[in-house]
Order: sequence, then structure tokens, then C-alpha cells
Amino acid sequence: MELQSGQFRERVLESNRPVLVDFWATWCPPCRMMKPVLEKLAVKVADWADIYSVNIDRQPDVAAEFQISGVPTFCAWAGGSIVTQRTGALTESQLLQLLQTAREALPAAAADDAADVNERDWVTVVSGLPRSGTSLMMRMLEAGGIPALTDRQRQADADNPNGYYELEAVKQTDTDSSWVETAAGSSVKMVFRLLRHLPEDRRYRVILMRRDVGEILRSQRAMLDRNGVSTDIADDRMRAMIQAELQSFYAWLPQQSHLDSVNVSYNELMEDPGRIVRQIDRHLGGTLDCDAMAGVIDPQLYRQRAA
Repeated sequence: MELQSGQFRERVLESNRPVLVDFWATWCPPCRMMKPVLEKLAVKVADWADIYSVNIDRQPDVAAEFQISGVPTFCAWAGGSIVTQRTGALTESQLLQLLQTAREALPAAAADDAADVNERDWVTVVSGLPRSGTSLMMRMLEAGGIPALTDRQRQADADNPNGYYELEAVKQTDTDSSWVETAAGSSVKMVFRLLRHLPEDRRYRVILMRRDVGEILRSQRAMLDRNGVSTDIADDRMRAMIQAELQSFYAWLPQQSHLDSVNVSYNELMEDPGRIVRQIDRHLGGTLDCDAMAGVIDPQLYRQRAA
């Protein structure tokens, strides 16, 4: 997960878990080479540590504060302080050793106690492409303890038998965002294009649902067919349009300090719900009922599965 400067204090300096921060740059070949290694390690240590990245060109203030002069540089944190760091490409075992050193240095009180979140003063936003699992995620959050902000105007049907969890007012956010004023502590579903129009004087924790594009296209066509709607746009053209729009969106997102986001793969959620639910719980403060969240997932509703 790439951090923005406004997230660094909470996610790293105030964390009660070991944290590994990868300082990197897009122009650095070893940095790009390390990305899959870090992603693999993040899965393995998800139960006891966190791994984040900081792009030194997008967040030069953070890099300057910690005197990062070369990339990639890996810093292991414990209790708000760097306990060890190394520069240059590393193996997975070397990265793991950095985290283990941080775990050993972590103050006992911090290691034993979870962060105390008495009140969610942010709006939880579930976003993504249509048919990417946003309605399922809203239902999971509701089961986990975050009330859903919805007017239930759009009724459940064969495409979403458990409901759409939509709020009509959200669809006009580009012209009227007043609904945000009473949304703190709740979850709301929003198409990703409208994230650009959220008031920047509020805090948002965003769950971005991602799904295999081929599955999304098949699901959309099945829904259109059930509703007697036809389209002349070929799948290849639609795929290119989606990918271009997402590329623009993900280039914009890291610059938004008011949006604290995490990517959630619908495909991985269906394959390994326990791990993904724990990831979501950490993103939202660590107070959710993870068993209840996982319990609402119905594998039979995973239709249009990629071969």
C-alpha cells in the first residue's frame, strides 16, 4: 500500500505493530523488481506486521525528513522509531529479518495492546467499477459493525439478491455533497469517478474493490441481458476504456491526502476471505467483527468466474 504524507504518522509512527516502509521511485529498476517480493511478503506477515511504500517523488517531504538518499531503501519501524534500514534490492528473507528485528524492538505494551478506536470520525467509502463486489463489501461492513448509509430505493434482484446498498444522494455528489455532513461513522457505496468530488475537509477511508476485468464484462453483459438491454460496444473496446480510466484514476489517487485507501481484490476475497477481512479490519481501525464479515460471503454468488 502506497502511503501519502498525511497517513504516515498514523500508519507508521503511531502503529503498535512492526512496520516496514519501502522508499522507492518509478524511475528505479530495482524498485520495480522489488514490488512482487514485497507483495508476497505482505501476505505472509499480515497477521503481525504491516508493509507500506513511499514514492520519494510524490512525497519528497517524507523522504527528506528521514534522510532517504537512495532507492530502494527499506526502513523497519517499531514504536515510532527506525530500528534498522538497508538500501538496495533485498531477498524476501532479508526483508523478513528487518521486520523481525523491529518486532523484537517493539515495546511490550504496544505489542500486547491493539489501537483503541472509540469513535470512527471518518466516512468509510466502498468504491470500484460496477460488478466488482461493492454491494458485497457493504453487506460485510454492516455485519462487521459499520452501519450502511443507504435509502434502499434500489431493490434486490437476481443480479444482487442481497441488495444494492445504494444512496441516491451519492450519485449527485459532483453537484451536491451535503450528504457527507452526517456520514461520519457510516459506510457508503460510491462509483470511483465520484471520489474526485468528495469535500477535502473531511476524512475518508476508502475500500477500492478490484476484480478481473473479464469477469466484470461478463457480469455486466449477463445483467444487461436479464434486463433486455443491448449494447454495441465490443468487449475489447470496453476493456480498453476501463483500463485507461483506471490508469488515470490511480495516477490521481496518491495525491489526495484526505483519501486513505486500500485495494481489495474480489477474486482474492472469494478465495481467501479470512486474510482479506483481516486486512480490511486493520484499515478501518481494528474493531470489526471479522467472523461475521466472512460469514456473509456466499461462494454460490461468485458467478462469471474466470477460467
